[in-house]
Amino acid sequence: MKKRILPLLMALSIICPAFSAFADEVPASGGTQTPPSVTAETAILMDAASGEILYNKKADQKMFPASITKLMTILLALEHGELTDEITFSHDAVYSIEQGSAHIAIQEGETLTLEQVLRAIILRSANEASNGVAEYVDGSVEAFTKHMTERAKELGCKNTNFITANGLHDENHYTTAYDMALIAKELLTHDTYRSMMSETYFEIPPTNKQEEIRYLHGQHQMLNSNSLYYYEDAIGGKTGFTSEALNTLVTYAEKDGMELIAVVMKCNGADHYTDTAALFDYGFANYESKTLLSDAEYTSHITVTEVYNEKTIERDVITVGPVGEITHVVPKGTDISTATVEMHVPQTIEAPVAAGQKVGTMDILLNGKLLKTVDLVSQDSIDLLTDAEKEEIDASSLTGILKKIGLGILILLLIFIIILCITRFIGYQKYKKRQERRRRRAAAMREYEMQNMRQEYHGYRHRRDRNNANHRRKPKRRR
Repeated sequence: MKKRILPLLMALSIICPAFSAFADEVPASGGTQTPPSVTAETAILMDAASGEILYNKKADQKMFPASITKLMTILLALEHGELTDEITFSHDAVYSIEQGSAHIAIQEGETLTLEQVLRAIILRSANEASNGVAEYVDGSVEAFTKHMTERAKELGCKNTNFITANGLHDENHYTTAYDMALIAKELLTHDTYRSMMSETYFEIPPTNKQEEIRYLHGQHQMLNSNSLYYYEDAIGGKTGFTSEALNTLVTYAEKDGMELIAVVMKCNGADHYTDTAALFDYGFANYESKTLLSDAEYTSHITVTEVYNEKTIERDVITVGPVGEITHVVPKGTDISTATVEMHVPQTIEAPVAAGQKVGTMDILLNGKLLKTVDLVSQDSIDLLTDAEKEEIDASSLTGILKKIGLGILILLLIFIIILCITRFIGYQKYKKRQERRRRRAAAMREYEMQNMRQEYHGYRHRRDRNNANHRRKPKRRR
């Protein structure tokens, strides 16, 4: 019995650590297949279009990036320069790099175009070329690295601090797999970088300091069709290595209309290539990009207002909506026909409003759960009132005031007329009543006088009749 238990315990002791080592290697958005077991200390697989995380292994753990740092250097160069701009290399840019580190032998005082410098960074990871970009953009490496960190924060990076422009080791120079994926994602918005990242060869012609042609061959073996680690769907990326960081790698791949970004950090040997290939295989096998909505399906209208002379003026109505078709990476076989939408836009917004300005959001829900939040942007632009428009408003306001005054006077006149009419009507009614009373008094007086006259008349007749009667009874006198 003991003999049977001992091999079992030995087997468990081997298996358990393996499970614990990959316990956090889980897909962030579901998936039908078992996620790959990568040897990299940290790793992430992200959808380049939506930023959806498909795989996460300690992606927020701070790590030394080595030369994948140069992706941020390239980003700032593209954001602040033109490919035809010229860079003349200073003594510090050339000689401040570590002896034996990657370079293309640029000399002090040598002048190259920005395009040539970027090619040297992408293909040969040239450290002095990165220093030259730093001085070209911000005047010094120190100012440039602060710029790098600030730009990283703007992109949503939370655990990144850059000290060098080239990634040579410094204890305070660190980032994470997730933050590097965000930086790599932003680079894809630049068509110039897209045109460069897939190329594996470039020639720099003779310069003011170099008589020979420099032949630059790419180092990323997943892009090299002759390499053992060639990956057919890989379209670009950046390698990195220092003895402290070990191998680091950022790679882009595209298949069936879906672009993925893989970042692996602190890998031994060639594991950074095999780990990256495993991540891409997992992503393409388990997920697909689907169109959720078209940009024309969901638009809204917002009233634009402006406060002038302490009054709110309605300027115009703008149309807001998403930019382009709304796609999202979902596990294969997901039914998105039941997706619902919730719009979050204000009823009014203050001028000025620029075309493309974010003015709201739209939540897309699937089975009651939030699937994606999309920015809604203005499709129109409304500037602040011009001086001429303000004068017109003032004039119309004065006209309006005069109209109101005139209307007020008219109303007062009408009220006066109405009051006058009412007063006259009341006076007339009182007059009629007085006349009626006078008529009644006159009639009563006449009746009274008539009664007196009748009485006098009856009295007269009575006296007359009495006199006549007395006269008839009086005896005649005898003569």
